[in-house]
Amino acid sequence: MKRDPTRERNLTHDYAKWLVQEKRERNQANGKLFARQHTTRGRRFHGYNEQEICTLIGVDYYG
Repeated sequence: MKRDPTRERNLTHDYAKWLVQEKRERNQANGKLFARQHTTRGRRFHGYNEQEICTLIGVDYYG
């Protein structure tokens, strides 16, 4: 998928808002949880799948 800076910015802002709302810290486990919760049943979030979300927010998808 071609990179879209606006879509990527919206995704990272949603991740930051989610962290605040859920009272969570920014770490690998919470990043993976965010990606998993927002891409259930193959659904895409801001046009990205779980692996792409992990990459964009700086989380190791395979870790």
